[in-house]
Amino acid sequence: MLKISGTMIFDESLFLLREHVQKLLESGIRRVIVDVSEVPHIDSSGCGEVIRIYTSILKANGSLAFVNPTERVRILWTRIKLTDVFHVFDTLDEALSFVQMSEADAAG
Repeated sequence: MLKISGTMIFDESLFLLREHVQKLLESGIRRVIVDVSEVPHIDSSGCGEVIRIYTSILKANGSLAFVNPTERVRILWTRIKLTDVFHVFDTLDEALSFVQMSEADAAG
């Protein structure tokens, strides 16, 4: 599980997230949960980066779940329809169930 904190705006920290996810994929990890409960604000660059990591994980035949977004992030993602694309859960248990189910589907 990755835990992100602070604002997700256009700065170098977004590139660190990209690199971290790439390292996970290179090490064979394909099922990722991202805890965004401590992200008070995300701008268009931050949204673009989460779309990029989502796409990278999907291309690697993996699955990605976001857990417990702040109200402000959830409202933005709902308004721009990212909640129609992303798997967003209120609890870690729900996200774990999704990831485990995705892993079983891939194996099966």
